[in-house]
Amino acid sequence: MWIGAGILMFIFWLMAMSSWLGFLGTILAFVLSPGLVIFPIIFWIVDGVFPAFYFIVWGVGMVGLIIGGISSGDE
Repeated sequence: MWIGAGILMFIFWLMAMSSWLGFLGTILAFVLSPGLVIFPIIFWIVDGVFPAFYFIVWGVGMVGLIIGGISSGDE
């Protein structure tokens, strides 16, 4: 679950950067890592829409990480 959430968050980051900056944004999306706190705030300011999907996917990823940690036990 957390790997899938990470991939979805990267796709969200890639789409936002390419929408804002075009081809340069696509290149920068691969070079720069999205800030966990800064990116949603910038997205909210630039697009004027609260990134609820971003936080939902982030929450699912955290739940998946917790489930994976608990299920691995003492291997």
